[in-house]
Amino acid sequence: MKVVKCVLLFFSMFVVFILGFIYFFGYKFDIYVVPPTPQKYVKIAIEKMDDLGIFTDSKEWKKIKEQTLEGSANVKEYSDTIPILQKAIKVAGGKHSFIEDIKNISDKGTNTYIKPKINMEKNILVLSIPEFTGNEKESQEYAAILETALHTDKYKGVIIDLRGNRGGDMNPMILGISSILPDGNLFSYIDRKNNCRSVDLENGEINSGGSAIKVTNTTKIKKIPIAVLIDKDTGSSGELTALCLKGLPNSKFFGSDSAGYTSANQEVYLYDGSIMQITSAFIKDRTDKIYKNTPIKPDIYTTDEKGSAMNWIEHNE
Repeated sequence: MKVVKCVLLFFSMFVVFILGFIYFFGYKFDIYVVPPTPQKYVKIAIEKMDDLGIFTDSKEWKKIKEQTLEGSANVKEYSDTIPILQKAIKVAGGKHSFIEDIKNISDKGTNTYIKPKINMEKNILVLSIPEFTGNEKESQEYAAILETALHTDKYKGVIIDLRGNRGGDMNPMILGISSILPDGNLFSYIDRKNNCRSVDLENGEINSGGSAIKVTNTTKIKKIPIAVLIDKDTGSSGELTALCLKGLPNSKFFGSDSAGYTSANQEVYLYDGSIMQITSAFIKDRTDKIYKNTPIKPDIYTTDEKGSAMNWIEHNE
């Protein structure tokens, strides 16, 4: 009988310990015993920003962190904390960081999947690459459309049109054009401590976040001129896709400065389903140039991007 009591006592203590651990630390693993108060909700968000934000070593961050905690002391609802946290995350991560609150996520509904467009003009293959926010099946299809066009058609040059591409999941964009990219380093992430992590292309896959897809035809297409079109609306993952082509001897950029969201965000879910997008790294291209939310500059400034690109290809085939 004593053994049974000891076992029950030990079990009870173990359960209490586990519940206590989850109560105090479970939020780190998105596990909650009870819903957090709005104040606890803010503290958790601030801690996540502190861990990940590219600018959280700054004096400005220390100041706004205190202001955020003080300013949320009397809020009653999670939704009331979002405007306060929006100000904080811009300091922690810069202009590329933001919060999608659960109401806005619900209002947006399902994202529209836009397929790439393929055109042949004057024997030049034109690939119009839109932003991508679809599911994994759509991601695979998106990449396959681009990859198939590059391997099926005969052409004297390629135009990669990234105008208006505001980002999303970069994997289908990059893998779709991987046959004109050399395997190896595409670009690198640089965090606030100057740690460098290389993003590499190898055998139809890239070692990055996003959809886990690959392309099957890994045959490289070499020695063709590649024109890249960018504008003020080329942003985020659209810019990272463009940077994969920066520094290649057979590529040239046409248009205007890009949007200047050249950084990497980490996605963090809050208790109510709101999502924090926190900038945690800047970008270094294959030429070792570092971009800190700075625009990509074209080689040729022009308002006739496609016309200038086609003219360049025709004289460089």
